[in-house]
Amino acid sequence: MTRTADPYRTSWLAEFTDPRLEDAYRLHMQPLQARQLRVALYVWGSLILVFGLLDLQHLGWTQTFLVLAACRIAQAAMLFVLALVLRGRPHLVSSGYAVTALEVVGFFLFLPIYFLRPEIATLTVGVIGLMLLAMFLFIPNTLRLTLFAALVGVALTLACIVINGRSLEVIIGAMFLLGLPTITGFVAGQQLHTVQRKQFAMFNQVQIANRALKKEVERRKLLEEELKRQATTDPLTGLFNRRQYEMLFRRERERCRRQGTTICVAMADLDHFKKLNDQLGHDSGDVALRHVARLLTSQLREGDVVGRFGGEEFIILLPDTDVREAQTVIERLRRTLEANPVPLEQRTWKLTATFSVSAVLEGERDIAETLRRVDAGLYQGKHAGRNQVVVV
Repeated sequence: MTRTADPYRTSWLAEFTDPRLEDAYRLHMQPLQARQLRVALYVWGSLILVFGLLDLQHLGWTQTFLVLAACRIAQAAMLFVLALVLRGRPHLVSSGYAVTALEVVGFFLFLPIYFLRPEIATLTVGVIGLMLLAMFLFIPNTLRLTLFAALVGVALTLACIVINGRSLEVIIGAMFLLGLPTITGFVAGQQLHTVQRKQFAMFNQVQIANRALKKEVERRKLLEEELKRQATTDPLTGLFNRRQYEMLFRRERERCRRQGTTICVAMADLDHFKKLNDQLGHDSGDVALRHVARLLTSQLREGDVVGRFGGEEFIILLPDTDVREAQTVIERLRRTLEANPVPLEQRTWKLTATFSVSAVLEGERDIAETLRRVDAGLYQGKHAGRNQVVVV
């Protein structure tokens, strides 16, 4: 069985093998590393100046001291300047070239001490060893660039020892003293960088999982809303279906009863709708039903309810409305429907409807009881010539 390659695999230099992932990691770590590097630069520069006081103690205000002081001040100034620049350009820490150049220049500025104070050569080598270890552990940079700067520092130090005419035994000892912190620092830095990238990998995986979960929640929410819409609406017209408008009737009737207001129920039956279906087909009939549904909902209040009773019949609930007001509203609907023929593919078709409206009586707790009276009024309107409003 073929094993899937680990997308978060790292190289021996503790970098992601995927360049895009490595760039994402550096961008993610950039703010934190910029703050850490600024602190390290301030500490580094301050220590360089403090050690200058030791030079003054041993050398006094001599030319040798002034040369060493100039080197220290120049090095500290570069460190402080980079620390200030990082505030506005934190991206410099991501590449690592700026701090690496500063480390290499720092080693060159440290060279004069080998020749001006040869009596402390052993101490100087020890300080260099500590600097090498600190570079790997405390200076935010890529491992490859830190290793490069460390090797430059080791090479320059050994070159100075050779130029000073030290014995082979001293040179080998210096190599050991400098090689030990370099190797130790490299291994420790490798572990540190690997752990940091593993943490980023886990963070990245959590982010991906959270995004996937968020999308799934949104998808389920949309599905739930769609299922709810399908369960409560008529699929053809988008109006409330019987189950939903009956539930709304019970809720609104109880509310109106508590508030002492009236709720009215109306029914509409399209006139001669069978003729439209027979002549133009059921597709045209569906277009006409959707047209009627849009007209009815557009003419009513937000709190009013429009539902499809079945076929070409519609139910209208008018909460907080007495019979006189309901008659006015329904008459407006009748005129609007009559004045707006349904546009079909090859022609328009004038639609009319017969309406019946009634207030819900005190003893009527179920909409079916009210609809029986309203349906009787609708029957009267049909026999009286259609296209009219009957109040029962």
